[in-house]
Amino acid sequence: MPGLPKWAALVSLALIPLLFAGAGQLPAENVLDDPAFDHFYNLEYDQALTGFVANAAKAPQSADVQNHIAQTVLYRAMFRGGMLESQMLTSENSFLKMPKLQMSLADRQQFEDAVQRAVELAQSRLANNPNDPAALYALGVSYGLRGNYDFAVRKAYLDALHDIGCARKFHNCVTRIDPALVDARLIQGVYDYVVGNLSMGWKMLGFMGGFQGNRARGIAMLNRVAGQGTSNRIDATIILAAIYRREHRFTDAICVLKPLVELVPRNYLLRLELAEMYADVPDHDAALDVLDRVEQLRRAQAPGYGTLSTELLRRVRERIVVNSASL
Repeated sequence: MPGLPKWAALVSLALIPLLFAGAGQLPAENVLDDPAFDHFYNLEYDQALTGFVANAAKAPQSADVQNHIAQTVLYRAMFRGGMLESQMLTSENSFLKMPKLQMSLADRQQFEDAVQRAVELAQSRLANNPNDPAALYALGVSYGLRGNYDFAVRKAYLDALHDIGCARKFHNCVTRIDPALVDARLIQGVYDYVVGNLSMGWKMLGFMGGFQGNRARGIAMLNRVAGQGTSNRIDATIILAAIYRREHRFTDAICVLKPLVELVPRNYLLRLELAEMYADVPDHDAALDVLDRVEQLRRAQAPGYGTLSTELLRRVRERIVVNSASL
């Protein structure tokens, strides 16, 4: 894209999958058992934030909950700005074409305060036990969230890539200490996949720290988190769907995403993504069936569909029709 440094596209590729990466805690059997997370994954960010703030009051020494607050504030802004829509997740350049994400001063302050508090709490635990896996995990999540903030809000691309690299290193430490903590492999898998797609010139740059990456290994790691993880199972599934669509593995993308649509039924963005994946196959009848169902839910004012705009539905339908006409 003219006027942008070449490495901006690299950071976009690195961070787009991570925009859905959750700030889960270790351990957790089912994050959806927490009403705050149920709201979060169903795009109900105001309610999720209220829940996480209440959780923080009950557990003031929890770095995880501070990360949850920061993540929700950031994702609410991205959701309002249209940055979580299907085309944003699967197009390599969509984020680069967008202006800086606008956040109010109050939201910026809340995000920054929560991340800083999470880092301080995690570092305090590490001062007592440098091999505390929960503290290392929380610290990695904080850096990952800050990387997303650097990219979307500050447009500080190299800062973003550096923070994501730090997140990977902290989570590498977690899995070295306890290989059974599968959830910590989420960021590792994404980073492995992204770096494995880079040219040799990029891999040799100093900020990669000599890490070569491997796209097949990255996908395998994400599949493991999606199948065996607890806190990050939903996140790994969404990331896999985005990666499969990027790689034109449309049937695989549908297979991993379709069960998730039923798990978080109020998340209409995932239903719209499924419709576009069917169009990619191409199975336009199935695509339009999914889209018609979304429209029915909106007209019936089903829970979660009150914020779905007719303009977004129109854009998705238009893309599906254009896709069909081009075949």
